[in-house]
Amino acid sequence: MAVTVHTARTDAQREQVYAFRYQVYVSELGLAPPTADHARKRLWDELDDVGVSHFLLDDGEVVGSLRMIFLADLPDPAPLVEKFRMEPAIAVMGRAAICTTSRFIIHPRLRMGLAIHRLIEHAYEDAVARGVRLNYGDCSPHLLPFYEHLGYRRYTEAYNDTAYGFKVLILMLGRDQQRFAQVRSPLAHVATRFPDDPEARAWFERTYPTYLGLESAAFLPEGVFFDLLRERVPSDPLHSVGLLHGLDRAEADRFLARATLVQAAPGDHIVREGEPGDTLFVILSGLAEAVLTEAPGRPVGVLGAGDTFGEVGFLTAQPRIASVVARAPCELIVLSGDFLRRFIEREPAIAAKVLLNLSRTLAARLAVTTRLAFVRA
Repeated sequence: MAVTVHTARTDAQREQVYAFRYQVYVSELGLAPPTADHARKRLWDELDDVGVSHFLLDDGEVVGSLRMIFLADLPDPAPLVEKFRMEPAIAVMGRAAICTTSRFIIHPRLRMGLAIHRLIEHAYEDAVARGVRLNYGDCSPHLLPFYEHLGYRRYTEAYNDTAYGFKVLILMLGRDQQRFAQVRSPLAHVATRFPDDPEARAWFERTYPTYLGLESAAFLPEGVFFDLLRERVPSDPLHSVGLLHGLDRAEADRFLARATLVQAAPGDHIVREGEPGDTLFVILSGLAEAVLTEAPGRPVGVLGAGDTFGEVGFLTAQPRIASVVARAPCELIVLSGDFLRRFIEREPAIAAKVLLNLSRTLAARLAVTTRLAFVRA
């Protein structure tokens, strides 16, 4: 039976969605959402009372979900307004023009297929038909290229979600046909059914001028991402970035083809001990510390420009063994674990050099840890 798209309109459908959320967030990803009901194996929160959930159904089983919260429907929008820093938008466009997207979850077997686009299109059409012009959300850093491909933009600094970790705030201009064409969005053909919105585009350009460019390699001409790195480090990235040692320029361009750049502020927990994660991070500038829960005041490592972290999670698929906290403003290269695994299969010769660099990083850290253990003994 084909996968079909629906909007949850009955209590039974909503309960199917809540159970699916629990299955993915808790059972698969090992997360600990504060509103998870472990006894009933459902994930619900108070926004579900006013939100609209769209979902994918495959032979009676929910295999994808996405929730829209329309700001005008909220009795008290203040928490969302503060979280997403919506004040400039409300002042110009009003609450009725704004929504948020959250709880966007897809079953593992569909994550590389086209069904995900059908769910997104269904929700997008519903929102724009209601008069929505701005759609806010957030995502983990390694998912930025995916959301930018849909048409979202970054518009402010990242933040730390107490339940879900380090997140980047993103914003979609609902009828920005120029943006959809620029990033080759799967929503581009749907957007042409609605009038373009140059007013919203001009508002964004005035309000967030520093966020007009794209910093994900997938949307830049070949070689431009590497040139961005050269502007941000004092010497050639092939020498100053440990992960790129031994690569030539062409090899580095291929390896970085799905990389993105993110910024972290002092105090940001870029990764958190005990959380699942296989994303690799490389510090281009700034300073961070690796810390353990049992000794928060004594960093077990200091990371600076050119250093890599997250390699243990990528290589072992184990939860993060330490938290990494920014101590100065940091700029980071982000590489998703999914891309790295595909790259190893597709480009084994280049991947062998990268894996050797990761091995050297791990060996150096093990040597330091072993030495400290002997000294303390």
